[in-house]
Amino acid sequence: MTPTVLITGASRGVGLELARQYLLRGARVLAIHRPGAVSEALTALHAEHVDRMRLIALDVRAASAVVNLAARLSERIDILVNNTGMLMGTGLAPTGNLIGGTTRTTLQVNATGPLFVAQAALSNMTRGGKIATILPVGDVRSLDLLDHDARQAAKAAVVRVMQSLAHDLKPSGVAVALIHPGAVGPGPDGEEAKLSLADSARGIIGVIDALSLETTGQFFGFDGGSAEG
Repeated sequence: MTPTVLITGASRGVGLELARQYLLRGARVLAIHRPGAVSEALTALHAEHVDRMRLIALDVRAASAVVNLAARLSERIDILVNNTGMLMGTGLAPTGNLIGGTTRTTLQVNATGPLFVAQAALSNMTRGGKIATILPVGDVRSLDLLDHDARQAAKAAVVRVMQSLAHDLKPSGVAVALIHPGAVGPGPDGEEAKLSLADSARGIIGVIDALSLETTGQFFGFDGGSAEG
């Protein structure tokens, strides 16, 4: 049976490489990208695999659009990979409004967005399905929100949300995991990444392959080890 994989943030980076590798494995891929932001690489990949790939324009910052995603999914979903996140820091001053636009958008993209996408996918997912959320570690282990950094707050939120989802879905036979992709981006001083996108994606797929109800709710590194502190 050919598995169907739904991937958010598939236009570039790890998301694009995951789409590429799943297609090479013979899977059907549903690639979510921001409206009007389809990369040339994603377009080319789609042209090569038009029979097994569908592009879906979706802005996860728009709650109503994400909620309506289920109506746009006709395929059975075997694997969901939540790869959407705002990678640029959005630190707020101590007097910042924590329910202001910037923080609200960051929380929507990183925390509530993945939850809503998961809920949409679950309408077409049966026992044995898997949900993986890609989450760079950073300082996510610290739940201290006193630094007013919206991105870290969102990361902490998505960990709690996905672990709660894992607990709720276990009786239904759906496993959930968080996965750290490794150091695939440039370092703070502009040095080259220590890990290639191909190796990161290969490791992530391996973690998803091994994911089971016995390991649901855990936070893994791309190499299969624990990313929890």
